[in-house]
Amino acid sequence: MLRLVFVEASLETVPKVIAKHPAVLKDAKRRKKKPTEMILDDSKHHSAMKDLERREKRGRPDIIHQCLLLALDSPIEDLEIYVHTINDVVIWINRKTRLPRNYNRFIGLMEDLFKKGKIVADETLLEITNLSLRDILKGHKVVVMSEKGKKRDFKLENCAVCIGAFPHGDFDEKTLKVFEDLNAEFVSIVDKPVTALYTTCKVLCRYS
Repeated sequence: MLRLVFVEASLETVPKVIAKHPAVLKDAKRRKKKPTEMILDDSKHHSAMKDLERREKRGRPDIIHQCLLLALDSPIEDLEIYVHTINDVVIWINRKTRLPRNYNRFIGLMEDLFKKGKIVADETLLEITNLSLRDILKGHKVVVMSEKGKKRDFKLENCAVCIGAFPHGDFDEKTLKVFEDLNAEFVSIVDKPVTALYTTCKVLCRYS
C-alpha cells in the first residue's frame, strides 16, 4: 500500500482579507459567485494577493490539479490519496474519482467541495475530513520528498509519501515539527528543486 499525501497544497478559497479587492470583486461578478466561495488563483487575483502572508506559496491550484490527475491515472490499485492544504484542511480523494481534466471545471468542483464538504455521486468521491496532517501520517513510515534530503534508493511499500504541492518556498515550521515527531525520512530525487508533478511521477513509477 502506498499513501500519497500532497502537503501544504496551494488550494484554498479567497481569504476574507482580500475579498473586497477590485480584482476579486470583478472575478466574482463575472462568475456570479460570492468572493469567499471562489478558489484563490494567482492568475486572476494576482494584484489582490501581494500583501498576503506566505504569498509565494499561495494561489496555484493548478499544481494539485496536475498532480491528482497523474495519481488517479495510475494503474496502482493499493493507492490512497490525501491532500493537505496550506490552511491545514485535509481532503480525502476516493481512488475511483475521475477529476475533470479541464482546469476551470476542476476549480468549480473544488469550490463545490469547500462549500458542501463532500462530493457524492454513487459514493463519496471527495471529502473534507476532520483529520490533521499528523493523523493521516501516524502509523506509517513517513517519507518526505525534498531536495534537501538524502539522494539514494528508497522503498515505498507501506509508506506515507509526502510531496509539497506549492510553487515556492519550504515546508512551514509546524509541518516540519510533525515530520520530526514521526521520524520522517527526507529523500531527494535530484539535488536541486523539481516540480511537484515531476516528483509525483517519479514516486508512482518507482512504486509500480
